[in-house]
Amino acid sequence: MTAGPPRGRGRSLHCGRCGALNGSDFDRCIRCGAPLLAPAVSAPPTRGPLDGRTLLATKVLVAITAFVFVGQMMAAHARGLGLLSGWDSSNYLRFGALLVVPGAPFEPSRLLSAVFVHMGVLHFAMNMFTLGMLARSAEPAIGSARFAVAYVVTGVAGFAASAGWNVLVQPEVVLTAGASGAVFGVMGLLLGWLLRRRDPRWKDLALQAVFYIVLFGFVVNASNTGIRINNAAHIGGLLSGALLGAIYAGPTRRRYDGVVNAGALVGVLACVASLALAQRSSVWRAAESLEGRSGLEPPGIEERLDRP
Repeated sequence: MTAGPPRGRGRSLHCGRCGALNGSDFDRCIRCGAPLLAPAVSAPPTRGPLDGRTLLATKVLVAITAFVFVGQMMAAHARGLGLLSGWDSSNYLRFGALLVVPGAPFEPSRLLSAVFVHMGVLHFAMNMFTLGMLARSAEPAIGSARFAVAYVVTGVAGFAASAGWNVLVQPEVVLTAGASGAVFGVMGLLLGWLLRRRDPRWKDLALQAVFYIVLFGFVVNASNTGIRINNAAHIGGLLSGALLGAIYAGPTRRRYDGVVNAGALVGVLACVASLALAQRSSVWRAAESLEGRSGLEPPGIEERLDRP
């Protein structure tokens, strides 16, 4: 199927895969043929300083994540660890990774800080690339403030689902981190939006979501690669994102814009605060001390790569 000429004079739309400019009524990209999943096709553009077309929220979130990752690399280099190889548990814990020990208390702020921590260059690159691709469709439709709120909420929901699974369903000690719970949240955001608006393209997006969860989740976990994918975080992020997308796709109430903008600001500040609390935590210092004495990873800590 190829794209035909637009039926009206709506605003143009960029393809999330190749960046080509398409007419607002095109179903598929005129250059690469990819489905144009942007809900912005039927959504009025947001206005003002938080116009989603600037991708302000995505830029801020990626900047915070990149800042944390550079900090991780600097800390690894200071300890004589390779920049491209896996690092030790104290590095992940220092910058905000979530440690779940059934029966023991944990630091709730890590449900948010863990979204910005990654376990290697490939982990970081994959998550940020996927986030950028999805955000180019989602943020222009709902606005930067709502996008920032959704990212924070779905990231926390993903790790809350992960912690609940590893405490209540399959008790085990897990060290987990990564943005892919929130990235799946953005995918769910698009899915919920399209479903609420009865846009048939939701089927393509749902198929992609199932593909990623099954292939990169259950299949990889069943292999002997040593990498474990955090399926609970992915599913938790996807479902919470779908719920928010359905809510956002409803009637727009401009009188609440100020509240949403304030919520976005609080969310970003909460991200920074959670990362600062991780730096001040005694958990990573204890892990570092144990690693220094034994030359080994702390016993019982299992790294779980939260990858999309």
